[in-house]
Amino acid sequence: VLGFDQSGVFAIDPPAPRRVADVTGAGDALTGAAVAALLRGLPLRAALREGVAAAMLAIESAEAVPSFTAASFAQALALVPEAREVA
Repeated sequence: VLGFDQSGVFAIDPPAPRRVADVTGAGDALTGAAVAALLRGLPLRAALREGVAAAMLAIESAEAVPSFTAASFAQALALVPEAREVA
């Protein structure tokens, strides 16, 4: 994921999913979680990390609308690296 904020261009490398069940909805999950995080006041870099975590959970779920707990989301978020600067 590439982003641009007041500090410049950054990238967040998504972790490999632990399993791939269905890729449908991963982009929607990324966007929805990132927007929700922005509305909670998180900066763009943190919001996109949350989006990447949600996308990973979507990829790992066979459900059209994946459900997950706060604990499983926290575990997925812990796997997403911090943003890195792009030169």
